[in-house]
Amino acid sequence: MTKRLYDLDSHQTQTESKVLSCVPIGDLFDVVLDQTVFFPEGGGQPSDTGMLGEALVSHVREEDGEIYHRVDRPLAIGAVVSAQIDWARRFDLMQQHTGEHLLSFSFYDLFSASNVGFHLALDYATIDFDKPVSHEQILEAELLANRFVWKNLPVVATFYDSEEEVRALPLRKHAEGLTPPIRIVGVEGADLCTCCAPHCSKTGEIGSVFVADASSYKGGTRITFFCGERALKLHRAQHDDLDILARRFSCQREAVVGAVKKLSDDYGALKKSERELAKSLNGYMAQELRANAAQAGKYRVIAHLVSGVDAARLKDLAQVACAEKTLSLLLSECDGRLLYVLSTGAGFPLDVSELMPAVNAALSGKGGGRGTLAQGTSSTISGAQEALEQIKSYFVKRLSDQR
Repeated sequence: MTKRLYDLDSHQTQTESKVLSCVPIGDLFDVVLDQTVFFPEGGGQPSDTGMLGEALVSHVREEDGEIYHRVDRPLAIGAVVSAQIDWARRFDLMQQHTGEHLLSFSFYDLFSASNVGFHLALDYATIDFDKPVSHEQILEAELLANRFVWKNLPVVATFYDSEEEVRALPLRKHAEGLTPPIRIVGVEGADLCTCCAPHCSKTGEIGSVFVADASSYKGGTRITFFCGERALKLHRAQHDDLDILARRFSCQREAVVGAVKKLSDDYGALKKSERELAKSLNGYMAQELRANAAQAGKYRVIAHLVSGVDAARLKDLAQVACAEKTLSLLLSECDGRLLYVLSTGAGFPLDVSELMPAVNAALSGKGGGRGTLAQGTSSTISGAQEALEQIKSYFVKRLSDQR
């Protein structure tokens, strides 16, 4: 069985290893070594990557107690190769995982919230807690976790030879189904739990712990957090974005939130004013549309193409324009699409659902409705006016024959 050097020293980055087996897997190969510094995927943490001699190690897994290194070329059985992990990747993952221990302990110690799920990706990490936690509680737990970081406490992995020894420990979390020797990771004066992954040797290596997001999840709470360099990159990006906004508003960074709120309030007031003006304008436009409606027996047909009118205003205009026994079909070229609304007034003999298929076909669009109102859209704008005239002629002919 492969000797697991990462269990003894999480900071060991290289060693000389003997190749015990090399099995082809498609275009790649699975290699087993006599000893390894490569951590296999497990415990919520991705595997290490790196090099075995000239071979690239893309993934490492444990299966039936053996560790397999997936490489891009064959290695001779019996050969001694230089094994070297990608240290930047390993250290980043250790920062996140050790930070997870401190966060999980902090939530458990302060609010009796237990970690029931942990996912560590290459760009984010999440913890699932078994109960709801408030924003204020998150801030309190985050602060406690960082205080453990600032104390630069030792992080120690210890192996126990029996389940009885482990059960006697004051563990925050005890994974079931483990076979001795059982690995326990402890932070002096803080967390103690079963864990198989490499961790920082002292909490100060974590740098900082930052909870970026929280959401309800399966009756509890899922938090997203960042540690170390990930937290620094996040804060730097947010700081730079805040600087851009501050320059945009010609204010200090501290005043950006107030400036954005004022802009939002002003925009809301302008939108309200715009809606009121549009409603008034629709009234005048409706009068003109009714005056130019085509006669179709005892019914009238309005068919008109406008530009830059959004769906909400187009709908309002079509309905306002519909007088008694009137059919209104309005089209609008807006944001690279063709919007259309079909509306009828009181005393009109047909349901719009009977007429909409002809409109959709002529405009190469999709839409529907029933009763007195239908709406649709089309990605085809060219030829809209010609298509509108054809639909208008069709409606006039059909309604002229309607009794």
